[in-house]
Amino acid sequence: MVEVRKVEFKGWENCFLISNNRLEAIVTTDVGPRIIYFGFKGGKNVFCVVEEQAGKKGSDEWRIYGGTRLWHSPEAMPRSYYPDNTPVEYEILPDGIVLIQPTEEWTKLQKIIEFKLDSNLPKAYVTYIIKNNGLFDVKVAAWALSVMRPGGVEVMPIPKIDTGLLPSYPLVMWPYTKLNDHRVIWGESFIILRQDPNCKPAFKIGYPNIDGWACYLNESDLFIKYYRHTEGAEYPDFGSSYETYTTDFMLEMETLSPLYNLAPGSEIIHNEEWELHRVSGKISSEDDVKRLILPIVKKDRN
Repeated sequence: MVEVRKVEFKGWENCFLISNNRLEAIVTTDVGPRIIYFGFKGGKNVFCVVEEQAGKKGSDEWRIYGGTRLWHSPEAMPRSYYPDNTPVEYEILPDGIVLIQPTEEWTKLQKIIEFKLDSNLPKAYVTYIIKNNGLFDVKVAAWALSVMRPGGVEVMPIPKIDTGLLPSYPLVMWPYTKLNDHRVIWGESFIILRQDPNCKPAFKIGYPNIDGWACYLNESDLFIKYYRHTEGAEYPDFGSSYETYTTDFMLEMETLSPLYNLAPGSEIIHNEEWELHRVSGKISSEDDVKRLILPIVKKDRN
């Protein structure tokens, strides 16, 4: 059974707690759309919340806040950084909530997040929608970014494609990305990225994650994102359907939809499934991933 009730959270007075017998999530309607909290009942928030921004609203300054947000890709200034500091409309569902942002004045795009909890399982279903309420076509992709609590380790599967003598997939880097960064392990089957609270320089990569999952283990909380990578579709950033970014206070898990030439009145729909599991152990090698993570991922996919 799923319960939805109004609560206050970190200074945001108009929030809703969505819970089942195992998990709970909090969304705020004072700003957003944002899913600001996700975790086990009585446990910790798997997401980062930037404490000095918690409870704030209003102003033209873009704030990261934390939690999970919806952007449109490719990233550009100022388009991507349209401030989401005003209240959103909402619709309560039997098993969740829909958060509806006012149409952005500059872009004429509108962001909507639908969040639902499974009635029994430690699973959530998140639907991201971008509508074009303007007069002209816009080429854009939906971009779902989860800002994770510091101190964890992210695992990303490496595509296994037999293309013979031809290259199999691109690995995309940003100007500040260093291949010898101490936080990353370049394995044979997985890329392992550690969030280091003592390391401020940014690190970001992207790639076509054809397996459609990535996870983040922090203490004993294993957060898994599932999504669909569409073969043959055009993706932003040299073909990236998954990107990750880290700095000293957080790590971002980012999934992307294909690029669409979004006509006036049309919309993009991008779906994720979230799983939360308890895992005893640490990840410091690919053997740890195979032992601790793969059995859970394979079970989820069956």
